Amino acid sequence: MKYFSNEQTGDITVVRFRFNMVDLRQREELKKDLAGLLESGNRKFIFNMSEIGFLSSLMIATIIFFAKDVRSGQGDVKLCELSDEARNVFRITRLDRVMEAYDTERQAMESFGG
Repeated sequence: MKYFSNEQTGDITVVRFRFNMVDLRQREELKKDLAGLLESGNRKFIFNMSEIGFLSSLMIATIIFFAKDVRSGQGDVKLCELSDEARNVFRITRLDRVMEAYDTERQAMESFGG
């Protein structure tokens, strides 16, 4: 099962998740699918979180480790369209200090300078 759809807009890859929560097995599949995008040479990512109602610890860890891998290759990951609950988790876990989050996908795109 593919847990997200993705589309390329210029040099930016927009990832739209298709689930609300992941378990350990699903997380491993998700990590593998995301790694495939990175291996394809993509370096700028936007994670559209509009379908994610709750940010579980597994999802937070997945985002953090993926962003670390992307940034080690001189890229970046930005989030957009977080639910109110997900935005609160984002603040409580202090992810807002290490990752940028935008209200809309367009704002996230523009933040890359495009």
